[in-house]
Amino acid sequence: MALEFSPEVRQTAAVFTEYRNSIDIYTEDCVKDKPFYVKLMNRLLADTGIIINDIHPLGCRREVIEFCQNDTDDRRKRIYIVDGDIYLQFKEKENIEHLYVLDAYCIENYVICEDAICNVACFLYGQASLEVIKNTLNISQALNEIEKPLIDLFFYYSIQMECTNQFRLLSIEAYMDNTNRIDSAKIIAKISEIRNGLIHYGITEDKIDELLNKRRLHFPYNEQTLLRIVSGKDFIIPYFRHHINRSLNCKISLPKEAWKYNFVDKCDILKLEPLKQAILSA
Repeated sequence: MALEFSPEVRQTAAVFTEYRNSIDIYTEDCVKDKPFYVKLMNRLLADTGIIINDIHPLGCRREVIEFCQNDTDDRRKRIYIVDGDIYLQFKEKENIEHLYVLDAYCIENYVICEDAICNVACFLYGQASLEVIKNTLNISQALNEIEKPLIDLFFYYSIQMECTNQFRLLSIEAYMDNTNRIDSAKIIAKISEIRNGLIHYGITEDKIDELLNKRRLHFPYNEQTLLRIVSGKDFIIPYFRHHINRSLNCKISLPKEAWKYNFVDKCDILKLEPLKQAILSA
């Protein structure tokens, strides 16, 4: 079991790896996520001459922002990267020097695309060509099936957060049936639970509907919204793990870190162009 150090120690540790990196990159998450971030950053910055051998995960979003605000050491180039998270739907992004806020729920959202999913499935399955895998998985249809229920669920998650300053993000398995497909009835039940809880909290039905309509206006029901406001880490990537196993009649069992790590090779890296430019500017 790897040793876990405090966020303060991990931030300070950047001093000892300065020579290995052109810029210090601080992120959310923990030590086990470092290989994913390093691989992603190296692919993103491949043509820039910037060298990244280490990134420095500091924990949750709030902790990363606090460290960024308190970092007054200008000896080194640095950038702090945080997820858009549930706040993406109702708050302006934080405007803090050296802080970059992603325009998606989490960084995992950026590595999800047909090429990434199908190439990883083809490599792990090993019994069919990439073309056959693409036809079998039918990623566009699979995304379409989960689009509306998951967008609606995350609309209500964000309304709950906006009104009460708290919400509980369950994993996608909580909303699946015994065939590992999305169970719309479970999502409807959760939405009803959230709505009733808000009313009990003192939020009127008219106010809830106003907030819901505002979200529907800014975030239309489409694939782009799905891959922006729904958690890629806890919902979309695990969904495709189940989809691959079900569609190919196999049982590929890997840690969730392995899926996103392997998606990096074939993901649409252009989606992260704004982050690339922010790193270059830093």
